[in-house]
Parts: sequence; structure tokens; C-alpha cells
Amino acid sequence: MRKLTLALGILAAVGLMLAACSENSPNTAQAGKPAETLPQALDNAAGLQTVAEALKETGMAGAFRENASYTLIAPEDSAFARLGDSARQVTQADDHTALAALLKDHILTGYLTPQDIAAAIRANKEGKVQLPTLGGGTLTFTQAGNTVNVTAEDGTSAAFDGAPVAGGSSIAIPVTGVLKKL
Repeated sequence: MRKLTLALGILAAVGLMLAACSENSPNTAQAGKPAETLPQALDNAAGLQTVAEALKETGMAGAFRENASYTLIAPEDSAFARLGDSARQVTQADDHTALAALLKDHILTGYLTPQDIAAAIRANKEGKVQLPTLGGGTLTFTQAGNTVNVTAEDGTSAAFDGAPVAGGSSIAIPVTGVLKKL
């Protein structure tokens, strides 16, 4: 009987610890209010309006409402602006196929913070980490000083820039460039 009481006490303590942890999670709904999805969080993030709108236009925002976790390597508005007409043709086209493909080349599975990626780079003897995208490509991450850089297979590259934006079970890491030649 004492063993059963001890086991129940341990289970209760573990349950309380887990409940306390989940209350501190940035992705937890508070007071019955649903957690904000990543696309919703991006709507309120300065400098990421183009990628926020692209998620809506392509219908890909719905994927971020599910329980799966993703990391969006999010080109800043200025990155799209530097591409000029090429970016306008992709972002303003009636057919969103090219825009969806562009976004998929910027999405990784799993919730990876900039710190996670930097730690993985430091832990790798080669000083780089390669991760597959939802578009079927590979992004290579390296670090120079405090700056994490990311390079696509076509040679386009960008640097992490600014604080990540979290929403739901996903995260967006702002970057200085679009990772695809347009």
C-alpha cells in the first residue's frame, strides 16, 4: 500500500510540474484564448508583411494551424524589394504556384530557434549544418562571428537578422535575402 501511495504521489508531482511548464510556454493559450498561429504573429511583425501575405495568398497559412512544427526562414520585406520586378511577378501573380514553391524552399520541419541552429553549427566539425526544406532542396547554415548565414543550393544566401517570431508550434527567423534566384 505504501508503494502505491508513493507512486501516486510521484505521478501527481510530475503532473503538476508539467502543468507549470506548459503555463510558461509561449505557445500556450491563456484564459481560453486560442494560441496565435505563426501567420497571425507575422501579421504583427514589422518588416515581414510580404512573407505573411504570401502565406495567405498561397493557402499555406493553413499548414501552420496544424499541430506540426515548422521553421520558416522568412525573407524580410526589404529582401523582396531588392529583387524588384522579379519579386513582384512572383508575389503578385494570379497563379500562386511559383510563390508556393518559393515559400516551400524557405520552410524546414521542426521548431528550430536561431540558437539551436548556431549550436548545431558549432557542434559540427565542418562548421556547417545542412537541412532539407519542404520544397525538396537543402539549406546550408554556417556562422561567421555572431552572424548565422544560410545558403540555398542555387548559391543565393542571406543572414539571420533580428528576433524570431513564434506562433502556435512554429517559428519564423527573419533573414536578409530571398533564398532562390528569381
